Amino acid sequence: MLVAATYALLLGAVYFDLRSRRIPNYLTLPAMGLGLLVGIAQGGLSGAGASMLGLLLGGALLFPLFAYGKFGGGDVKLLAAIGALRGASFVWRATLLGAASGGVLALLFLAYRRELGPVMLGLYTATYRTDSTFPYSPAIALGVLLADLGWFL
Repeated sequence: MLVAATYALLLGAVYFDLRSRRIPNYLTLPAMGLGLLVGIAQGGLSGAGASMLGLLLGGALLFPLFAYGKFGGGDVKLLAAIGALRGASFVWRATLLGAASGGVLALLFLAYRRELGPVMLGLYTATYRTDSTFPYSPAIALGVLLADLGWFL
């Protein structure tokens, strides 16, 4: 049930993020609540604690980047919801795999925008920066998928 809820959440998040660059609270907040309720139903207080730990870890992993303006709040809440639904160890693996996926997606995005060469040269010479951004929920979704497939760095 929680796997299906996770993928339903991710499909909605990716859709809205690609369409409007926002992930609505009406997707993420109920998913957090569902994770906590299922945690209570399956394991009582210890289940609630495990779900809460996943929620807090998921939110904490991206919060510093949000605080520096590099990620949106929707990405933070999406990862927190995944943590509530699937637990701390899962959200940790999914985040690491999502970061790797995000790096690959960023390179593909820059190549598509024909900015990859100047950005790579700029890394070497410290002279070029890009203001290009892209939605991060697809990277999170790939990280979740790879974690479910058993991949780990």
